[in-house]
Amino acid sequence: MDSKTRTASRKAQRSSNKRIVRNIFRVIFRFVKLVFILGVLLSSIAGGILFGMTFAYVSTAEELTQDQIVLSGFTTRVYDCYGNEIMALHGDKNREKVEFKDIPQDLKDAFVAIEDKRFYTHPGIDVKRIASAVKSFFIPGSSSHGGSTITQQVIKNLTGNEDRSVKRKVQEWWLALHLERKLSKDDILELYLNLIYMGQNCYGVQAAAQTYFDKDVSDLTLAECASLAGITNLPGKYDPFLKQGKENNIKRQKVILKEMLDQGYITQEEYDKAINEELHFAESNKRTSEFVSNQPYFIDQVVTDVKNDLIKLGYSEELALKTIYNNGLKIYTTMDPKIQQAMDEVFQNEEYFTKINKKTSQTPQAAMVVMDGNGYVRALYGGSGKKIGAPLNRATDPRVKRQPGSTFKPIAVYGPAINERKITAATVIDDIPVYFQGIDKGPYPLNDNRAYAGLTTIRNALKRSVNVVAARVWQEILGPDLSLKYLDRVNINRDDERYLSVALGGPREGVNPLQMAAAYVPFMSKGIYHEPITYTKVEDMNGNVIIEKKSESRIVYDEAAAYIMVEMMKDVVISGTASDIGRLQGGKMPTAGKTGTTGSNFDKWFVGFTPYYVAAAWYGYDYNVSISSDEQSRVRKIWRAVMEKAHEGLEPIEFAMPQEGLVKRKICIYSGKLATDLCSQDPRGSAVREEYFLTGTAPTDECNVHVSMQICKDCTDESGNTKLASPYCPKDSVEEKVFIKRPVPYTPTKPGEQAPSDIKYEVPKESCNIHGPSFTTEPKDDIPYDETLLPPKPEDKKDETLFPWFFNRNRDNDR
Repeated sequence: MDSKTRTASRKAQRSSNKRIVRNIFRVIFRFVKLVFILGVLLSSIAGGILFGMTFAYVSTAEELTQDQIVLSGFTTRVYDCYGNEIMALHGDKNREKVEFKDIPQDLKDAFVAIEDKRFYTHPGIDVKRIASAVKSFFIPGSSSHGGSTITQQVIKNLTGNEDRSVKRKVQEWWLALHLERKLSKDDILELYLNLIYMGQNCYGVQAAAQTYFDKDVSDLTLAECASLAGITNLPGKYDPFLKQGKENNIKRQKVILKEMLDQGYITQEEYDKAINEELHFAESNKRTSEFVSNQPYFIDQVVTDVKNDLIKLGYSEELALKTIYNNGLKIYTTMDPKIQQAMDEVFQNEEYFTKINKKTSQTPQAAMVVMDGNGYVRALYGGSGKKIGAPLNRATDPRVKRQPGSTFKPIAVYGPAINERKITAATVIDDIPVYFQGIDKGPYPLNDNRAYAGLTTIRNALKRSVNVVAARVWQEILGPDLSLKYLDRVNINRDDERYLSVALGGPREGVNPLQMAAAYVPFMSKGIYHEPITYTKVEDMNGNVIIEKKSESRIVYDEAAAYIMVEMMKDVVISGTASDIGRLQGGKMPTAGKTGTTGSNFDKWFVGFTPYYVAAAWYGYDYNVSISSDEQSRVRKIWRAVMEKAHEGLEPIEFAMPQEGLVKRKICIYSGKLATDLCSQDPRGSAVREEYFLTGTAPTDECNVHVSMQICKDCTDESGNTKLASPYCPKDSVEEKVFIKRPVPYTPTKPGEQAPSDIKYEVPKESCNIHGPSFTTEPKDDIPYDETLLPPKPEDKKDETLFPWFFNRNRDNDR
């Protein structure tokens, strides 16, 4: 092939190659064009779909209402009588509101620095943070973090929407943008710091500060602020109450402090100081649900009382409880922490509750209430041992109905009768067998010692707790109508119990210590009853008063009558049934009260008071069992132990005596009348004492019970009692002796009836029978004749008063 041919062939080949290349490029271009067109089309479709979805999500997003922006679910604070916090009450969330101005600037800066450093510049969402979050999600090895701003977190907390979906996120962005237009940055940050979850069931920085550092948020240091700000990222990981969590918390605290330094919130000097500060966390979370369920008996009663008063204002029970536990209330109680602590210590001391009663396997129980003279409940305890869970509050629960025994006598019998001027402290009642249930049924009531003392004043009857005297006053003098009227005055309504056992402390429906303590308040508060209250005021979290509680009062007794009752009950603790209590403070503090024991020894009571406080204590078993002999004094020991502690540091003062309405007289305790010289010569000891009387009720007659008679020292009866002297007794055998003469002679109602013990002090019924006429009628050589020893002549009527038995005997013989 010549050169021309080869040249032409090469040109043709090159031309063919060019066509092939052009065709390939043409195909590629057409494909790319198709792909581009398809891409644009698909992008348009996707964009349309995305836009449509976004529009749909945004259009269906419900804008936050003003009610949703208002915070709820805050912890209620309870304070003692001095304004110190006792404890916190909360429902499912422990949250306490704090004003923005009270939050330390360091805490605000710490949260912003670590959670949302562009918070003050973005419009509610942070595009850079969102892009960074997306990048970290798709690119392995990138640092992982969320894209939510503080504003978005507020939205999530207010709506409670925790869904992990595109729809929720889009709507959250939209609502965040709208919220930023409604509220200022400070308002949003305030919401955030009150809403954010901080672990340990704490919501908001105030609850967290109280929980983790046991202090108010306003008192936090820079180091503590950084520590709190670190918890919210992963509360379980940075929990200071866990060993590893504490270490993690301290590490994160340092990271936050570095961020604050880098962002210009703190200086190098502040940073160095905070880094070197040792954190002192609280020992444990005292606001857990377990702790709250073990809230003191006193707080249980406060909650009950506030709930009942809210119901009176129109709340339902459910709303009332929700308000108490979730509305951030401030409840100011009447609790005195010193007295409550004293009571806690005694009731949690096993020494008073050891199981020694072989009749039962039950744990012995007790309850006690201390009040002051204004009706303020200062302390209470509802059972033996440490309170666990929600046991029965035996101190105040209306379901607790224990018979009060003889503690009822002052309020059902003696107080009313003295106030009505029907008896005085010196009134004498004959303590002898009585048959108020009918003679065929035997004596009723019986005294505790199953004996009878005879002539007894009201004072001594109260001191020795004599059932017969109380029953006779109630049945024969006072009457059920007045008794029940006075019980009603002290808020113990027993109008349908018109039977004698009420006077003896055996009503069908019993009482609890709160009722008994309140019923005794009039004795130490000038006769005025004050309704017991456990709190004085309830405020909402903004300081507005919801309830202002005042103790309602009413007059029960005249002031002078109340004072006489005090004077009588002072004897109970000095020489009566509670002599083992005595006066408090080593005998310096005036103390008064009354014991009580119920049938079969099921219940033991002591209700006592001083010029400062009144306290009612009960001891027994939930299911009735007779209290053993070794337990008899426990209730008084408990009462004394608590009240001694309660009165530490208090100046001994006397019970206030009324300025008018009282008179004082020397009386005979066996007649109740003005004492004579004979009264002081009673063989049992002087029967004279000074007694208080209401004006117009003092006796004016002299004692006619004590008489002086001549007895023969040489002659006694089978019981060893001397006999009256006869006219034939030698002069040196005769002596004067004082006896009692009953106004109404004692006559046994039934054969074999037990006689009163004072019968032996009555004037003897027999005269000397060993000295006869042969001994004196004729003089003997060694015995001088004494005409005065001769029997009186029948016509000497003047001598009938000296030897009445003689003349009566002669008359009998004449018949």
